[in-house]
Amino acid sequence: MRRLQQGYTTFLAKNETAFYEKIAQGQHPHSFVISCSDSRIVPEHIFSAAPGELFVLRNVGNLVTPENPAFAAALTYAVSHLNVENVVVLCHGDCGAVKGSKHPDHLETELQEWLAEDPYDGDTLEGAIKRNGIRQFERLRELPLVRQGQVTRGLRVLLLFFDIATRRLERFEHGTWEPFLEGHSPDA
Repeated sequence: MRRLQQGYTTFLAKNETAFYEKIAQGQHPHSFVISCSDSRIVPEHIFSAAPGELFVLRNVGNLVTPENPAFAAALTYAVSHLNVENVVVLCHGDCGAVKGSKHPDHLETELQEWLAEDPYDGDTLEGAIKRNGIRQFERLRELPLVRQGQVTRGLRVLLLFFDIATRRLERFEHGTWEPFLEGHSPDA
């Protein structure tokens, strides 16, 4: 608990009272991000987003699970009420969920059940992680709510891969992985 208290003390010391009073009036995020629960993957940090700019749902393996009430409610709220411009599936390097899906026998029952629909599929870990991301992306694009948003208001659906060690960010588009920003490298 001590670390949480120290963190909150640091947060209060920033004296952002006016900013928080402003955002207390309502949220207007530009993107809904479906991200992994992995503590090293923080969408707000990766995209330099302030509070109120991203609506984030995190789960083990960044899975798109429309039958899950928490997922369905978050997606509906983001698309239908917050009118986000983008829906993003953010997968990442060294994903423990994908690693675990390679040999699920050693996992607890809850994790086996959660990962059952998404078996390990790839020659390398990065390949399997990206393939998992593609499955989630394809599921997302087939949902009626998402399709309607694409047609009626130009909702963008994105699949991104973040490599933790290098900070490389790639976008899956037209069947290939490309740098998210052309001409930019993480160390530039």
